Amino acid sequence: MLHHGRIANIDVEWKVKMLSLRVTPMAFDITCLGASGEVGRSAFIVKTDKTILLDYGIKIFDKSGQPKFPEAFKENLDLMILSHAHLDHSGNLPFLYTFSKTKWLGTPATHDLIELLLADSMKIMEGKLPYDLTHYNKALKYWIPAVTNRTMSTGKTNVKMFDAGHIAGAVMIEMEHNGKKLLYTGDFKGEDTRMHRGAKYNEEVDVLMVDCTYAMREHPDRKKTEQQLADEIKETIKDGGTVLLPAFALGRSQELIRLVRAYNKKVPVYLDGMGKAITSVYMKYPDMIKDASGFRKDVETIHRVNGPEERMDATNEPGVIISSAGMLEGGPALRYLTNLNPDSKIIFTGYNVEGTNGWRLLNEGQLMIEGNMLTVDLPVEYFDFSAHGGKSDIMKLIKKTNPEKIICIHGDKTAEFATELNGMGFDAVAPSILDRIRVD
Repeated sequence: MLHHGRIANIDVEWKVKMLSLRVTPMAFDITCLGASGEVGRSAFIVKTDKTILLDYGIKIFDKSGQPKFPEAFKENLDLMILSHAHLDHSGNLPFLYTFSKTKWLGTPATHDLIELLLADSMKIMEGKLPYDLTHYNKALKYWIPAVTNRTMSTGKTNVKMFDAGHIAGAVMIEMEHNGKKLLYTGDFKGEDTRMHRGAKYNEEVDVLMVDCTYAMREHPDRKKTEQQLADEIKETIKDGGTVLLPAFALGRSQELIRLVRAYNKKVPVYLDGMGKAITSVYMKYPDMIKDASGFRKDVETIHRVNGPEERMDATNEPGVIISSAGMLEGGPALRYLTNLNPDSKIIFTGYNVEGTNGWRLLNEGQLMIEGNMLTVDLPVEYFDFSAHGGKSDIMKLIKKTNPEKIICIHGDKTAEFATELNGMGFDAVAPSILDRIRVD
């Protein structure tokens, strides 16, 4: 009996050990629906004890000429979290409400900004989007306000957001589950700009999902670049010309207002396009701006353009015009080109995707307007004022967070960067679309 009892006890112990091995709790199970080996259409499902969607964007400028959307998924979501309002992170949000009633979490600034951006994209891409006004209205309805630096819980998963230093309302998303911590950076910038303080995140994490848009290059010194732009503006104004700054309505237009006024308090500055409405949203959220009172004072000194007559007035005297679209794909910026005098100059301050009018103008001196290819004789320049972190910014974050696992996303050269990181002793991976990564 003792012999048999001994064997039975051992058998029970062994079964318990095997059972404990089988039910070891998982921390994170990540599925990549977009922004993997590419820039655009950010979308990631992270499973903990809950199923959470991080971002749901579109890729506007695809080689096909049509917008590109995240891959489909079958999971029932418990929550969606939006890092910020740029369309490559938010542009597919209304589609979620063609099949779901999931609540989404985002800052108040992000909510107000996507209300503008999504409505505008629906006009521009009419017939190309898989959702309509009904789904757009549902998206706005199912929003849950988020506060930065405050822990929120869903089930056994804790969520916390930190200022990403990118645009108003942009956040890094921290998730904690089963003793493991994950940081999803979204788009971030560690360096201060005129509008924003750089992202500050000093905790160690187990998993880092990092924006790699500029992982393989550095941005030039910002102060030197600012001075170069200021000198170009000064020289052009002195010669009697106008400086046209095609600019992204969200983030870049506001940065340029501050920058131009920092170097020249008197030059006439005209703001056109959606940047006007977005500037008003920015002023609603002074806590999202580095120097809200200074920004407000600068905005009070500029002219907000309304209609064709005022656009003509803007080119009648030497001055600066800040206007969307940043890549000259539509928007009022194109309308100024035919009215600029020969002493004028066009200066880009943001990235231009290959095949866009901005890219053509920079590389070929031509652009397409209403189906006609036109040659532009005015001088064209580019200065890098990116709101993304460069390589040194990314490496600083990696060293501070000291992650066990690095997931390189949102970049064209993520595989190269992951290989470089692995050579430095990190455990890095560059996933492809639909890859799954499990972290126990």
